[in-house]
Amino acid sequence: STGHDDINTILIETLHRELCQPLTLIINQMIATSIFPNSLKIAKIKPLYKKGNRHLWENYRPISLLPAIFKILEKKNILKQPPLQNQ
Repeated sequence: STGHDDINTILIETLHRELCQPLTLIINQMIATSIFPNSLKIAKIKPLYKKGNRHLWENYRPISLLPAIFKILEKKNILKQPPLQNQ
């Protein structure tokens, strides 16, 4: 599933050669300025069925669907850097 940006990580993996340079520039700019856009912090919350009666809310758990670029930052441990400012 995709986050609010509707960009699928499979699309990024498929186009990684074309997207590598622009994404690197964006990520480096975020690191250099210590500014992390608020739009990348927005998550879509969806209920995920666990077990039991599908008509009862307690049989679901929430999952957060994050933007694809956030997932890349997280996977590459870029988010472990000093805290970035909001913008």
